[in-house]
Amino acid sequence: MEAFADASARNRRRRRLARVPACAAVVCCGLWAARTGAPGGFATLPGPPWAPLAAAAVLLATSLLARPRDDPGRWERGAAGERATAELLTALSARRWVVLHDLALPGTRANVDHLVIGPTGLWVVDSKAYRGRLEARRRRVLVSGNPLETAPVRFEASVVADVLGWPAKAVVAVHAEGLPRRGRRCDGVRVLPASALPARLTRGAVLRPELRRAQVRRLAQLAEQAFPPAATPPVARGRKAGAPRVGH
Repeated sequence: MEAFADASARNRRRRRLARVPACAAVVCCGLWAARTGAPGGFATLPGPPWAPLAAAAVLLATSLLARPRDDPGRWERGAAGERATAELLTALSARRWVVLHDLALPGTRANVDHLVIGPTGLWVVDSKAYRGRLEARRRRVLVSGNPLETAPVRFEASVVADVLGWPAKAVVAVHAEGLPRRGRRCDGVRVLPASALPARLTRGAVLRPELRRAQVRRLAQLAEQAFPPAATPPVARGRKAGAPRVGH
């Protein structure tokens, strides 16, 4: 199975390597023009003899700085976080829960990391993985001093709710140190340690069920029809013909 985040990390690494020949070409062209005095070359400009080399260096620096800096490692960490969250979600009973992973939202560039449907309702789960320790404030979670973003998962949950016709709850599952087990509620989104996710999803499943089993299956079927896989379709282990996809 190839996760969307895995593919994105590889694409960014390839783009990064592709910049090297382009930057080298810029420098070579500048030096050639300076040495030969070609029309428009640096040698035609007034200034000291080292000016062509300085101009070539400026061109190289500009070509590097003008491009956005990708962090392939960030995407690789994200992919590892998604896989770890998917593994945690296998603890949910397949008889009562349906878990779908890595779904595209048609008409947008967004994708849902994990869509969980069960007795406690419809959940849109976003996985995050960080190297550093987080800082939990009263209504904020800080990552390297900056507030953790919850707007993307709120948007994804709103789209899912509109398409499926049922309220969707947004959750961010974080693989990092520093969050209390109950997490924090930030702008209407529950942010909690990934290890606490199964317990949070199943809270009230017996005493206060929101969805019956038939409703769970129906919403799962609608979700599979409405949201295609964002990457290569996974092979669902033990899937029966016509049954919703449960896990990866």
